[in-house]
Amino acid sequence: MSFETLSFPRAEAVWSALAQHVRPGRLRDLAIEQAIGTVLGADAPAAIDYPPYDRAAMDGYAVRTSDAGGAPARLRLAGLVPAGAAASAALESGTCIQVNTGAVVPGGADAVVPVEDAAPGDNGLVVINEAPRPGQHIERRGAICARGDILAPVGTRVTCVTAAALAAGGVARVQAFARPQVALVTTGSELVEHGSRLQHGQIHETNSLALSEQITRAGGEVLYQGRCADEPAALHAALELGLAHDVLVVTGGMSKGTHDLAPAQLESLGVQWLVSGLDLKPGKPTRIGRGPSGCWVLGLPGNPVSCAVCFTLFAAPLLAGLQGLAVRPPAMLSGWLEEPMKSNGLRPMFQPGVWRTNGLREACVRPLPWRGSGDPFGLARANALIYRPSNAPAAVEGEQVSFVVLDTPAL
Repeated sequence: MSFETLSFPRAEAVWSALAQHVRPGRLRDLAIEQAIGTVLGADAPAAIDYPPYDRAAMDGYAVRTSDAGGAPARLRLAGLVPAGAAASAALESGTCIQVNTGAVVPGGADAVVPVEDAAPGDNGLVVINEAPRPGQHIERRGAICARGDILAPVGTRVTCVTAAALAAGGVARVQAFARPQVALVTTGSELVEHGSRLQHGQIHETNSLALSEQITRAGGEVLYQGRCADEPAALHAALELGLAHDVLVVTGGMSKGTHDLAPAQLESLGVQWLVSGLDLKPGKPTRIGRGPSGCWVLGLPGNPVSCAVCFTLFAAPLLAGLQGLAVRPPAMLSGWLEEPMKSNGLRPMFQPGVWRTNGLREACVRPLPWRGSGDPFGLARANALIYRPSNAPAAVEGEQVSFVVLDTPAL
């Protein structure tokens, strides 16, 4: 494993480097109920024809069209086939058989007459009031898919509806990429567990809450969490445990301060850096590397906005690549700016915002009041990250800007 370290690159260069170096993880044989949320590592073909028999598409009467062409026609009722019952005897000329939706169509029948187009007659007869067409309201075996047809190709994220379709096609197990196992280590002597009483100089630790949800949404599985004070021996031990997983996410301690110990400790454990800092606001101290056993390492800033933004921009695409998906930048849209924005400085910036659609179904976005990367409250209301290029001039209301989609549009 060898990297050319990128020192303070733009986001585009990071995405390109991740696409070059990230490869899918291990494959697992999974029951489809276990595979929901994973990505298929092989095509999933249908194991049966669907439907697996000729079936009635409506409640009605199975008939021979040759017997019912001269409507009204009177046919003798020869029985009932409910859904789930085995096939009945073949339909004889001059007779009809009542069928429920989804029932097996009797042999010899070539149409189903809906109940509203027929009526009970005298002496066990059924009156057919509308002449049926051949094939009417019958779904033939294999009409939707045939055995061997690909129901879900490699690279498909298995959703609940994907799993339902696979089950309908007789698929019981699939080959899927394993969820990346993620270790999450938060650092900082000032951090205490959320909900606990604060002493002077302390703040509640919140990054683990946000990151655990972000990791889960991105398809990962948090298997280890550690919270460390800025003390070399404890930090070394926590990071060493984290490097035993597929991915290690470290928050805090990534900058140049006297207590920013994480980079040196990770390097002492054999981590090589692919990215050493970013030309980005927020998120300048972010690092991306790899441990000696192949564990991907993401060193995120401790400030909550920087942490969440850089996870969205870089960690989520990395986790996608480990699951067999393409490593791509997050989805971006263009929208009309609803409030002016100040000019931007040297570093490209992603600022929390709110997007919605107007009466013309056009995307609109407005920046949120924000006091910087240490302010979690503005981010909590955001469903977008507004992108501002390097040295962008002031933007006026009505100007088009690009933004990363974090969630559905606001009402």
